Amino acid sequence: MPAKEVLEFYNKNSFFGKIQYGFTFLIRFYLDKLAFICPIKSWRTHIHRWRGVHIGKGVYIGHEVIFDRVFTDQIHIGDHSAIGDRTIITAHANIPTETRLKKLYPRSISKTIIGKGVWIMPNVTIIPGVTIGDEAVVATGSVVTKDVPPRTLVGGVPAKILKNLEELLED
Repeated sequence: MPAKEVLEFYNKNSFFGKIQYGFTFLIRFYLDKLAFICPIKSWRTHIHRWRGVHIGKGVYIGHEVIFDRVFTDQIHIGDHSAIGDRTIITAHANIPTETRLKKLYPRSISKTIIGKGVWIMPNVTIIPGVTIGDEAVVATGSVVTKDVPPRTLVGGVPAKILKNLEELLED
């Protein structure tokens, strides 16, 4: 994504704003690399918080999880959720090259929200703007392109509801 568009989104168009965001981006970039290789789960969570991802209490972040590298602050994860290894969670979509396709698919930035008590299994991809409801489960290898209702199991490419967990979770 062109730096000009990122700076506009964050209202950092001034000279000092550009310098400030430049340092922020570099710090987030290196923290991303550190989190990717970090073997200690609690440290990974803290590093991603430092990068700007909004992470609740008691959250597990698996190995090699990729959060949007530019708009980390647009990702929110509720308390006691678990994100499986090699999951990708994005908050923006943009074609990085000059092509006519940009007219069909313009830049978009959308909050991606994961509710409380969610279990995301390994190798899941979550696109920008998706909300995953509380206590939902996303099966391994799924691609989540639409909102996921609370207390449901979804799976597949694209992810579809496979089971309602409401009755199973009743006390």
